[in-house]
Amino acid sequence: MNDTTGRGGGPVDPPPLAHIFNSTHADFDAVTPLVWGPTGEAMAARAGILPGQRVLDVCSGTGASALAAARLVGPAGSVTAVDFAGDLLARAHAKASAAELHNVEFRVADVTDLRADDIGHFDVLTCGYGVFFLPEMDAAVRNLIDLLLPGGRLSLAVWHDDALYDFAGAYFARVARVTGEPTPPGPRDPVDDPHPITRIDTVEKITAWLESVGAVDTRATVLRLRIPRTDTFGWSMVLGSGLRGALDGLSPEAIAEVRRGFLQDLADADMTEVNCDTLIATGRRPER
Repeated sequence: MNDTTGRGGGPVDPPPLAHIFNSTHADFDAVTPLVWGPTGEAMAARAGILPGQRVLDVCSGTGASALAAARLVGPAGSVTAVDFAGDLLARAHAKASAAELHNVEFRVADVTDLRADDIGHFDVLTCGYGVFFLPEMDAAVRNLIDLLLPGGRLSLAVWHDDALYDFAGAYFARVARVTGEPTPPGPRDPVDDPHPITRIDTVEKITAWLESVGAVDTRATVLRLRIPRTDTFGWSMVLGSGLRGALDGLSPEAIAEVRRGFLQDLADADMTEVNCDTLIATGRRPER
């Protein structure tokens, strides 16, 4: 099933960030076999998904975790996959159809506006690389936990604290050189308003944070993902992720200049692999 409407059946008015992720749809799946796919499988496995259960997958992208969940719940179960980027969900829907997974419903909707009155309650909640993009992250995740049945499980994937550090630093530095703009602060630089991801980027931080927003029995492990650095993967990782936002508004010539310089910078730095290490964190909604 493919639902491209929001709550109440009206058309979705996507937030500004949606156009960045929609623009990645042609490149997003180039990264799936090496990053999104293994992470989606790990999240689904560590959530303990069982046949016949109802799963809510939010920030679904092109469906890596939603389709992994759909295979586990089987024909007696169901998965509701939600994202505000309709182009990404369209690719997810096409992949589900090709795999003959007919137990997935795709909804283009604002994840922060989901209500049990509209979609019901679920046995399991999964979210890959998405919670740190949600406005008012704490309140948004509390609301998502409320969509679980008592005792229901959640499984989240976020970047580990050293993931993409050198890779993204080289990329943003090259964009700044091409545009003449200042290099933005990195995740370890002191700033007045740090990015939410810095609050949840270690095992200790994310387990404590999940407890603070209402989960119990929280655990986290590091999924080691070290991808050989090639020009193809390096640029696909830029174009198929939120990093692409830094290219928004640049001319094709400027983007080509960024690409050439960035890939050369990685080679000059003798970077042999890209650190994509990921935290997989789990917890439960309290029984009462």
